Amino acid sequence: MQVVQGKRLVTPDGEVLDALRGAASRVIVDVGTGDARTAYRLARSQPDWLVIGIDPAWQRMSPTSVRAARKPAKGGAPNLLLVNSAIESVPGELHGIADEVSVLMPWGKLLRGIVHGDRDVCAGLRAVARSGATLDVTVGTSIWRDPVPLEIRELPELTPEYVDAVLADRLADCGWKVTGAEVISGAEMDRMSSSWARRLGSTTPEVVIHVRAAADVRD
Repeated sequence: MQVVQGKRLVTPDGEVLDALRGAASRVIVDVGTGDARTAYRLARSQPDWLVIGIDPAWQRMSPTSVRAARKPAKGGAPNLLLVNSAIESVPGELHGIADEVSVLMPWGKLLRGIVHGDRDVCAGLRAVARSGATLDVTVGTSIWRDPVPLEIRELPELTPEYVDAVLADRLADCGWKVTGAEVISGAEMDRMSSSWARRLGSTTPEVVIHVRAAADVRD
């Protein structure tokens, strides 16, 4: 497993992850974390949680890693771990670690994999989850409005109806049971009390679709 440490990648001793996990009351895995600022803010607001950001573009996470390495009194977040990986090839050390898996405003292959329900992506999401863990996927709906970006012109629009008709079965094949799908505006964020809503922020002007699922129970 490769972890971002400041401006470089390191391979931590297995005991480092064990210690972080053992000290945490809850483990959140933020998939496609990008610059990891959202993961950092969550880690700072919940110091007893372990927040793990995963992204294959590790250089984007580097500035946040530098910030997180400071002393907590100066803005550090020792409970934030940033991993260099795509979800479809997630390291075995992270298998079964998450109480909650979050995918917030994905793009590129991750977005396509979510919308199509590609097995490698959905199975990767399930791999990091414990039995009974929750999955929260949030996608902005404006990307399907004109002018539609070239990268997604062939991508079906993610709607509650599409989730029910297509995506739910594909997620189920990978061990996820869809428990809800709704379109939510920024103005409605105040009624949400979950950590997911706090991550997205109540002031966002974006209209999003929020898909929720639960991991099946495995021995």
